[in-house]
Amino acid sequence: MMNTSNKNIESQIFLFWSVPSISKIKDYKMKSDLLREANAHLKSVRVVTRKNETVKFKKIELKDGTFYGLKKIKGEVKKMLLNINLIKAVILL
Repeated sequence: MMNTSNKNIESQIFLFWSVPSISKIKDYKMKSDLLREANAHLKSVRVVTRKNETVKFKKIELKDGTFYGLKKIKGEVKKMLLNINLIKAVILL
């Protein structure tokens, strides 16, 4: 009987730790899919960071599996690396 309750506790602990990981993976995939769509359709995007900063990009580039946002600053187009883990939301414009 003791052995059965230990297995139940272990499975509950595993479930407790796996649920947040699954939601993080889904969140990462959703943001990645939106950035891929913006890249494919040449859409502008608004990105909200984890620090609640909002940045608007004219275009998204995908190079070697890494996303970059193109933003016009003082007449020049600047390429900025986008870290999906630091993005709170992606809004297609």
